[in-house]
Amino acid sequence: MNLPDPPARLKRRRAPRDGGEAPMASSAAAVAAGSAAAPLDAPAVVAATLAVLDRLLAVAVDKTARLLGPATLLDPWRGMHLDVEDVRRALRGDRVAALHESDAAFAVGGDAAAALAAPILASPVLAGVVHGAALDPVDVAIAVVVLAPHVDLRYERIYGYLQDDIQCRQPAPDLIANLLGGSPAGRLQVLERFEPGAPLMRARVLQAGGAGVAAPGLGLGLRLSAPWLAALTRSPAQAAAPRAERPALHAAPSEVAAQVGRIVHEARAHAEPVRLMLQGPDGAGKFDLARYIAGAAGLTLRVVDLRACASAEELRAVVDAETLAARLQGGLPYLHGVARMSAHDPQLPRLLQDLLAAPGVAFVLSLNAPLPCVGARAVSVDRIELQWPDAELRLHCWDEALTERGLAVPQDQLSSVSTRFALSRAQIRQAAADLERELRLRGGPSTVAASDLAAAARRLCGDELARLAQRIRPAAGFEALVAAPEVIAQLREMCTRVALRDTVRRWCGDGVHRRANGINALFAGPSGTGKTLAAEIVAHALELDLFRIDLSAVVSKYIGETEKNLDRVFAAAEHANAVLFFDEAEALFGKRSEVKDAHDRYANIEIAYLLQKIEQFDGVAILATNLKQNLDDAFTRRLTFCINFAFPEEAERLRLWQTLWPAAARRTDEVDFAVLARDYKLSGGNIRNVVTAALYLAAADNGPVTREHLLHATRREYQKFGKTLGPVPATGERRAA
Repeated sequence: MNLPDPPARLKRRRAPRDGGEAPMASSAAAVAAGSAAAPLDAPAVVAATLAVLDRLLAVAVDKTARLLGPATLLDPWRGMHLDVEDVRRALRGDRVAALHESDAAFAVGGDAAAALAAPILASPVLAGVVHGAALDPVDVAIAVVVLAPHVDLRYERIYGYLQDDIQCRQPAPDLIANLLGGSPAGRLQVLERFEPGAPLMRARVLQAGGAGVAAPGLGLGLRLSAPWLAALTRSPAQAAAPRAERPALHAAPSEVAAQVGRIVHEARAHAEPVRLMLQGPDGAGKFDLARYIAGAAGLTLRVVDLRACASAEELRAVVDAETLAARLQGGLPYLHGVARMSAHDPQLPRLLQDLLAAPGVAFVLSLNAPLPCVGARAVSVDRIELQWPDAELRLHCWDEALTERGLAVPQDQLSSVSTRFALSRAQIRQAAADLERELRLRGGPSTVAASDLAAAARRLCGDELARLAQRIRPAAGFEALVAAPEVIAQLREMCTRVALRDTVRRWCGDGVHRRANGINALFAGPSGTGKTLAAEIVAHALELDLFRIDLSAVVSKYIGETEKNLDRVFAAAEHANAVLFFDEAEALFGKRSEVKDAHDRYANIEIAYLLQKIEQFDGVAILATNLKQNLDDAFTRRLTFCINFAFPEEAERLRLWQTLWPAAARRTDEVDFAVLARDYKLSGGNIRNVVTAALYLAAADNGPVTREHLLHATRREYQKFGKTLGPVPATGERRAA
C-alpha cells in the first residue's frame, strides 16, 4: 500500500532491523514551534496534522504487514474473507501485541498524541475551539484520526486494511486505541475517552452510523460531527468574515433600544453568552432585532426553523446541532417556531427548559406567545416583549424604505398611509419595492401618489382573511349614497376617527382609554336602505378592502365550532388592514336568553364570546341588521357608532332614481322620476332592482326605456312582497293612495 511522503521536516528516520520507530518528540516539537512562530491557516493546519498521521499510520501498516504476512498487501480480497489462521491469530492476540511493541510512538500522552494535536493547538482560532470544549491533546488526536477521511478519501482504504475489514472505512474506537495506546493499560485509557461522561463525548465531537452517540461500540466506524468538521477546517479568514449588515436600531421603541443596549454591553463586558427571549406577534420585528444584537455582539445569526420538526427527539437533535455549531463557529442561534411546537408536544417544554439551563449556550428564542415551561423555574435569560409597530415607527420605516428606493412622497400622505395601514417593517420594505417596480414599468415619475402608496400597502394584506370571507374591492364614494344628513355625518365622523385614533392613543398613554382601540359600528334599518353600500363607502374612503363575513362558513351546529371559526376570522383580520362587514348580524349577535337546558347555556356562551372578540378587535368592524331589537343589549355599549338607516322619503327617493340611473341608458321623455318617487314607496335596493329589470326589458325591445317598462318592473318588485300594484295613473296624474 503506497503512502505519500511527508514533508521534509517530518520525514521519519529508518528504524533498526526489527522495524521499530524512533521517538517522534523532536518532530512534534518542530511542528509546534513552527506553528507558534506563525499561526497556521486551516489548510496548513490540516496538512501538518495529516503529515504526522501519515507517519503514525505507516508504522501501523508495517507492523500489520509483518503480522499478517507480505502477501496480504497484494490480496485484493483482504478484509472480505476469514480463514482458520486469522481465527487462531485473534485468539492469541498477536495483532494487538504486535501494535504495542514498546514503541514510544504509541504511548498515551506521549509523542503520538502530542504530535497529532500540536498543529491544531498552535492555531489561536482552533485552540480556542478545543479549550472551550475542555478537550486535551489525546482528545484532539482522536479527532484528527477521525477527521482524515473527511478531507482525503485515501485514508478510508488505509483504515479498512488496518481494521482487516474492507467495508469498515471509518476508524473505530478499537483502531484508535491501537494507534494511540502504547500498552494494554494505555489502550484502556484511550477507550475511556469514548465513555458518555468524557469531554470528547460531551462535546458531541463524534458520530457513529450517521447520528450522535453517547458511547460508540468498539468496532463501530466513527465520523466527525458536522459542526466540528466545519470548526476544524475553516480558516481564520473565514472566521473573521464581515458580518451581514444589521438593521438600524432606531426603528424600535426607545425602551427596547435601551434594553438591547444593556444586553450587548453586558455580553461584551463579561464575555457572557447572549441568551435572549423575544416575544411578540409575527411581524413585530423579532428577527431584525436579533440580527442587530448578533451583529453588535460580533456574532453571526444562525436561523433555525423548528416548525418542521415532527417530534421532540427530532427537535432535540436540531437544537443540539445548531447550538454546538454556533458555539464552535461564533454564531448566535435564532430558534424560530418554538411556541407553536410546544403546544403540540408535551415533551418540548422540558427540552426548552434544559436549553435555558445549559451553561454557556447562546441563543435567541422567537416566541409568538408565552411558553408554559419558561416560568417553571428560574433561568438566566433576557426577555424583550415586542409589539406591532405603532404609527410613529411605521412612518419612520416608510420614509426609510422609500428614500432607499429614491421615491418621494409628501409627508402628509405618508403620515396618512402609516396611520391607516398597520404593516410590519418587512411588509413596508416589500411595499416600497413593489411600488418602485410598478413605477418603473409604467415609466412614471419618482413622485408617488397617495393612491399608489395605499394600493401597494393594500396588496400585502388580507390574503389569509380572504380564505374565510368574501373580499370586496370598494368603488363607491359618498356621492353614491342617498341618506339623511345625520347618517352621512356619522359615516364621515367614523372615517375621521379611524384616521386619528393613533393620535388619541398617544394622548391616552397607558390609561384605561387605551383599551378602546377598535372602531365598531352598527348599521340598522329596513332592507334596501343602503347599509351594505355605506359599508363599502367607508372602506373606499379609508382606502381599505371590505371583507363580508360568510355566515355559512362561520356558524356551525356543533358546540364550540362557531367560536373556533370566529376566532380564526378575527385572528386573520388582526393585521389584514381591512373593514370587517357582518351582514345579517342578528344571526350571530342575538340576545342571550334564560338558561333552561344545555342548548341555551352554550348559545349564551357563544354570544358572550362574540362580545369579547368585538371589544378586543383592534380594527374596523361593521355590523348590519334589519332587526335591531333582536340584538343583545350588551352590544350597544361596545359599539362605537350606531347608525340608523330610515326608509327613504319622497325627496330621497327622487335622488335615488336619479343616482341609480346609468348615464349611458336612454329613456323616453314620458319617464318622470319625480312621479315615480311620489307614487311608489320603494327603498334604494328596490329602486335599483326596478331600474335593472327595466333596462333588460328595453334591451329585449331594442329601444329606450319607456314608462311601461318601468311600471312592469315595479309590478314585479311589488309581487316579491306579496303586494299588488294598483291602477297605473296617467302621465302627470297623482296615484291614489
